[in-house]
Amino acid sequence: MDTQLPEFYTIEDSLLRVEADFTASEVHGIACAVLAFNNQYAEKAWQVQVLKGDAQDFYIQEARRLLKQLFKATLAQLNSGDLDFELLLPPEQDSLEAQVAALQKWCQGFAFGLALSGLKTMQDLPEDTRDWVQDVVKIGAAGEMDVHDEDESETAFFELAEFVRVGVLLMNEELQPVRGRPQLTETSQELIE
Repeated sequence: MDTQLPEFYTIEDSLLRVEADFTASEVHGIACAVLAFNNQYAEKAWQVQVLKGDAQDFYIQEARRLLKQLFKATLAQLNSGDLDFELLLPPEQDSLEAQVAALQKWCQGFAFGLALSGLKTMQDLPEDTRDWVQDVVKIGAAGEMDVHDEDESETAFFELAEFVRVGVLLMNEELQPVRGRPQLTETSQELIE
């Protein structure tokens, strides 16, 4: 199964064309939440929540195709065993403000996705996952972040994005353990030797 996420702006532009209620980062956050809670969550049920519109419209069809690709790649990444999961955020050459705003949108989408997933209460989550989810909700609700000191802010952003990325993997593993041994990539093998 293909684990490559569609390009950020390909999805963002497609969602803008159909006047969707969510950004590319938000729809990925929603997908991650429903899949980390239940990897059997139906892609069509997710699409109904994130995209409205006439099924005959060309742009809606294009958006649905891209969202299907995003959902399947996200599921594959979460369950691959090689930890190659990534967040759908703007490319590194974009401004730090755009990247921070997208991470916040991703976190907002994740919180919305947990509500869709069937999670009844935060108490239903294991303690470590519950603490991490509460942090993600706070990141999404933080409002505008100060990014005046470029170097320090960039480092903080990368650490925060990594915290979110690894947390999704841990949540997925706690709620739905991967079957089988993790696979070592060539880079991992080189580090061991």
